[in-house]
Amino acid sequence: MSEVRDQFRGYRHPFIFGIHYLGGIGDYPRTLTELAMSEYSAELRRIPEWWKLYQDPNTRNEWYDLARERVWNIRTPSTSVEVKLSKAQIEYILDELAGYAALRDPDTECQVSCFERIWEFELPAGDTLISELNAALALFRSEISVHSLDPNSVCTALIDPYLHPLVYNRTLVAHQHNRHLRTLPSPTGGDIYTVSPHLAFLPAEINISPTGTASFASYINNLHPQAQAPLYAHLSRLFGSFVPVFERVLTDLHRNNPLPQRIPGACRYTVWDEPEEPEYSDDDEGWAAYERELREWIVNRPIHLPDVPMDGYPGGLEKRKHVVSLRGRSVQVVVGVEEMRLEPGGPSYPGSPWHVEGMRNERIVACGEFYPVIENITTPALEFRMAVTYPRGFAAGDTGATARTWGLRDGDACHQYIGARTLVPALGLVFPNLYQHRLTPFALSDPSRPGRLVAVRFWLVDPEIRPVVSTAVVAPQQEAWVRDALGRALGEKLPVELVEQVMGEVEGLMGVTEAEEYARAFRAVREMFRVANDQYHFCIPFDIWMAPEFLH
Repeated sequence: MSEVRDQFRGYRHPFIFGIHYLGGIGDYPRTLTELAMSEYSAELRRIPEWWKLYQDPNTRNEWYDLARERVWNIRTPSTSVEVKLSKAQIEYILDELAGYAALRDPDTECQVSCFERIWEFELPAGDTLISELNAALALFRSEISVHSLDPNSVCTALIDPYLHPLVYNRTLVAHQHNRHLRTLPSPTGGDIYTVSPHLAFLPAEINISPTGTASFASYINNLHPQAQAPLYAHLSRLFGSFVPVFERVLTDLHRNNPLPQRIPGACRYTVWDEPEEPEYSDDDEGWAAYERELREWIVNRPIHLPDVPMDGYPGGLEKRKHVVSLRGRSVQVVVGVEEMRLEPGGPSYPGSPWHVEGMRNERIVACGEFYPVIENITTPALEFRMAVTYPRGFAAGDTGATARTWGLRDGDACHQYIGARTLVPALGLVFPNLYQHRLTPFALSDPSRPGRLVAVRFWLVDPEIRPVVSTAVVAPQQEAWVRDALGRALGEKLPVELVEQVMGEVEGLMGVTEAEEYARAFRAVREMFRVANDQYHFCIPFDIWMAPEFLH
């Protein structure tokens, strides 16, 4: 029953069977013009010290002149559309920079990234955390047997959340009011689409102080807390840098802070000069010509597209009805570290598919990514897209209206591409798991030398619902960890045979082979969910004949 209640609490998430919702699921679609405006705004906010430059009249004039000459190529589900911004739309974006400047945190230098609800920051080049974290990761890599995600892949998991997961009906879990460890049954409720019946991630518990510093209150799955104590310290410090960014993403994602639109409303036609039907019903040639003219007319007849308000930017972009704070709280986070290493003569990185993280078992609400190393590779980027509902304000079958206003044609997937962020060393990104994301392909810049990208990932469990099972209540399942601890504690006092006998009595452990088998099964289940979630949440077909009047 509590799982059912949690389904309708907390932050918005993508773990919903979208085809149950007539008219699609997600945010209301942005017009093509607004998507171009969003891209333009993001470009300006990538300019160093833009928050100072935008106030200079000469700089503003320069930015305005460049924008007037630009044409933005906006990607749609089935094609791409060229968009040119008007004087009023450019002025709107330039005025709006004041709101983004007010949102920017001068202490942490975090700011809105390529689209709303996505935030970014960069650690200063001289920050010792970067070099110390890289050194600790390099040492860790040399000490462990890394787990390749695929024998033919360039990706290697250094900290792999898929290893030693929560296995329902097998993993022993401590319970608050029971001294005995017990297994958990598979989740109930009959949801075989968004809930995994066999496996789930085990997040770590992190305590956040009133000042925003972070410390791990339980172990990171697959990272030994004693042997890798320095790495724990660096990851704790790094997560502390993410705390204010997670707070801002959760604030923007909160249900009391709806996502604003620069251009609300729908299109309208200014001229109704529909072609005339042939006079005679048996005029086959005339009817064929009429149908051609009608198709041409539907797509090209004069239309008045919705626009920014006549008075321009109204102000108040920075205002929020509700502000989220994680200070003084405990949160649950799935931690992973992945390295993509390219070798001369070897394969390039093909890019990742569009996906979200986790399933409803974990209720991951926001994702944080940090890139401590990017060496000798062509420029990678993280791309985003969001699910959208059917638009409103058009007549059934009116392709000319929907295609020219929102870029949606009959049968198109109901999603919109909302931008990309080029990745650079020491960049941190936080984005809602409500959006799909993908890492773009890359290759070696200098084919004679190796190259690599390292990503540290923090997947935040929804802090507004009841906690999920974490490493706070599951003892380490790594057989090697327990064997090593017993060896150090008893090895000099007991014969090896007795130590082995004690190991045989310890329940709930996994050997390397078994853990890797579970990891392969875990990934297979999540790949099946990725395909289904892509189809049933982010790619619901747009039915142009189901106009708004038929949806109510």
